[in-house]
Amino acid sequence: MRRITLLLVALVSVAKFAVGQVDVSAINKPVELLQEANKDIENGDYQDAVQKLIAANRLNPKLREVYLSLNVACSHTNQISLLKDYLIKAKKIFEEDDELCYYLGNLYQNQKKYTEAVKEYSLAIDYSKKNGEDYELVYAYYLNRGNCYLKQNEFAKAIPDYTYSLKLNKDNGAIYANRGIAYFQTGKRKEACVDWRKAKSLGVTSVNAYINRYCR
Repeated sequence: MRRITLLLVALVSVAKFAVGQVDVSAINKPVELLQEANKDIENGDYQDAVQKLIAANRLNPKLREVYLSLNVACSHTNQISLLKDYLIKAKKIFEEDDELCYYLGNLYQNQKKYTEAVKEYSLAIDYSKKNGEDYELVYAYYLNRGNCYLKQNEFAKAIPDYTYSLKLNKDNGAIYANRGIAYFQTGKRKEACVDWRKAKSLGVTSVNAYINRYCR
């Protein structure tokens, strides 16, 4: 699903009165609630944003941007169960939406449900092949799946994900740092040290301990 800037639609042939007039206010209300919620998010009023987004979704469950804003607001209010329900709902409406799968994968990863997270990241990756890899978050689909493999000690599986992630975001120090760990755990110390030094050059200080211990 490609990302489209929200536009206020004024004339849509939905819900007409008996005289044939369009109920513009009914159409625009969920959009207005979404806009108000996004202002709340900007101001840090996340709980108010959640309530407005729920109301907007009740009026129009097919506004994709509502689910994206709920992902932000619910993450800050720690309403994880609520967010999960809405993301699953969104996936049923917006089929093959890589971004929605990615956010659901993040939710599962934060809950340490790595198998479920890998499944969602894999869907996101598959859909991005169809939708286009030009979207700025696609590199993170691979990065986060690689992180799940790393946490499951499946180091050999993590390496190709990190490598592809670097293809899409070559100056990300965290990717080099994590791929270095995966390399080291698969017996490739030389490659690990190259990655850790690269990560250090990109500002990742946590790799200093690895370099000092294993790369002399």
